[in-house]
Order: sequence, then C-alpha cells, then structure tokens
Amino acid sequence: MLHLSVALVTTYGLLALAVCALWLAPLKLGSGVDVPPWLCLLVLACASGVATGLLSLQALVAIAVLGALAYAAKRSQSGPLHVFLMVAMGCMMLAMSLHRFPGFVNPPLVTDMVISAAAKPVTHRLNFDKAAAGLILFALFCVPARTREQWREVGRHYWIILGTPLLVLPLGVLVGHVDVDLKLFAYTPVFIALNLLFTCVTEEAFFRGFIQEQLARAMQRWKAGPGIAMCVAALLFGLAHAGGGWPFAGLASLAGLGYGYAYLRSKRIETAILTHLALNGIHFIAFTYPRLSPA
Repeated sequence: MLHLSVALVTTYGLLALAVCALWLAPLKLGSGVDVPPWLCLLVLACASGVATGLLSLQALVAIAVLGALAYAAKRSQSGPLHVFLMVAMGCMMLAMSLHRFPGFVNPPLVTDMVISAAAKPVTHRLNFDKAAAGLILFALFCVPARTREQWREVGRHYWIILGTPLLVLPLGVLVGHVDVDLKLFAYTPVFIALNLLFTCVTEEAFFRGFIQEQLARAMQRWKAGPGIAMCVAALLFGLAHAGGGWPFAGLASLAGLGYGYAYLRSKRIETAILTHLALNGIHFIAFTYPRLSPA
C-alpha cells in the first residue's frame, strides 16, 4: 500500500518535475539573464518541503552549501583551489546521498512490501537529499541531450542499454543472488518512474558525469586514461553497494562497467541513465527483488 499525502505528492512531485526540467533550455528574461527551469522548481519543492515539515532549515542549508560548492568548483580553474572544491563537493554529495545530514524527513512510500516471495519485504523511502544532490550535480556537470541528433546518438547504443542487464542479471542467478521471478503489479510503474528520476539520474550524474568524466579529463594525456577512469568509477560504484554484501558489490561493479562503457562510447549521460534503468527495471519485473533471502 502506498503511503501518500498532499504534502508528499506536492513536495516530491515538484522535485520530480525539477529533475525532468534539466532537459529544458533556460528561460531568457532579458538583459542577459537566463533562469534554468530546474532551479525554479527546486526552490518550489524546497518551499513545499519546509511548509509541510518534510524539510528543516538545516536541510536548506545543506542544499545551498552543496549548490555553492558545485558552482564554485565548476567556475574555478585548475590548481589547488579547484582540486579542493571538487573534493569538498564530491564528499558533500556523497554524504547527502548517504543521508548523513539532518533535516530531511525522507518518508516511506511503501513499508514492508513483499515483492518476491523468496525475498525479504522491502521499504522504499523518498529521499529528498539524494535526489536534490543529484539534481544539482547533473545541472552543473552534465550536458543534457536537447536535440534530435543527440537523442539519436543515445539510441544508437541500444545494444549496451540492453546488453548490460542481459549480462549482469543471469550472472546474478549463477551466483545465487537472485532467481527468475516474473511479476507485474500496480506498484511497478511507480517504482520505474521514481527509480529513473531519483536513483538513476542521481547515481549516473555522480559516478559517470562527475567521477568518470573528471578522472578522464585528468588522464587525457594517456591513451588508456578514459578506460582507467571508467574502471575506477565502476569500482567505486560497487563499493557504494557493499552494504548488500560482496556478491552484490561485485555485480554492481560489473553493472557500473556497463554504465561507464555506455557513457564512454556515446559521450551522453542519458545512455548511462537508460542502461541503469533497464537493469533495475528488468531486475524488478523479472527477477527476485531485492535479492534472495539466505536459506
């Protein structure tokens, strides 16, 4: 059963619209002033969160500090200050994604929901901190596809988008992490939409659009630099999932290689996002979710 309220739908609905607005061109207000639609919607989402008790002043400060660090890091040139700002921003982004800052309520959307009979019940929360952090990082460090040709470039790499889950998920069956479990119920489209906007966009903006891209630029003088950057980002992605056990971390690292390769080949963050979504969506619909319970 979904735990819905007017406060939750309004606040997180505005946040979801802010993520979607990343692909809209800035609004031109004249006199050289451009206002990004995502920023307007993020401000409205924050205002709604404060008004409804889902966010506190501490949460607003954390979002503002991350935004200031990201903006300063983007504007800074190479040198010690640039490195410091990039590291500080990356650490704060990670801390917000891991819910280390107070002031965010992050209410449950579903509680103790049995999705697969062979798995433990799951609780899914709406994480404002992680989604807002990913939104800011994407806006400042990723280049969205806004032309037909750019989206065609994403589509040309369909074989990576589909091939990654077809490699990772059967391997998950072989190592006993999941099993085949076909299912489709009312929560499925909700899961897919929220996973896309609040998980895939955030994680790909951080691991591919930020970490992999910045490492690749730092090692651009080496022929193997982009490949090394892809592998490092994939390993870090796996480590971020180590809480689910080392088999899960290994599968996540392999998946991260697929997401990273999608980004490396297409030069488009959307390819990595769609590859990530394809794996998560197929996992949810066709395999044990989240994973097999220990015997």
